[in-house]
Amino acid sequence: MASVPTPTTVKDEATAPTTIRATVVQAASVFYDTPATLDKAERLVAEAASNGAQLVVFPEAFIGGYPRGSIFGATIGHFTPTAGEQFRKYYDSAIDVPGAYLLTQQQC
Repeated sequence: MASVPTPTTVKDEATAPTTIRATVVQAASVFYDTPATLDKAERLVAEAASNGAQLVVFPEAFIGGYPRGSIFGATIGHFTPTAGEQFRKYYDSAIDVPGAYLLTQQQC
């Protein structure tokens, strides 16, 4: 994780920009395990907050995972018997927006 402070010079307090300390998380999800990924996210948010972060940013595919290298058993002209199950596991790792998982995270 990286926290980057934003320096500001204030000439007039009334028009001064608001400074927010943000943390960018570069971490992998727990592939095919949404509850474990959410637990990991919660730990990372807590760690960032303990270091002063007010905003924590995750990769766009953190929840659900990014299937880099996964072909889900399908190549041009060929489909394996396990392809459907592999894709089903990936699909089941996604969350609904809005949904119960998001409501849980919004309460943090």
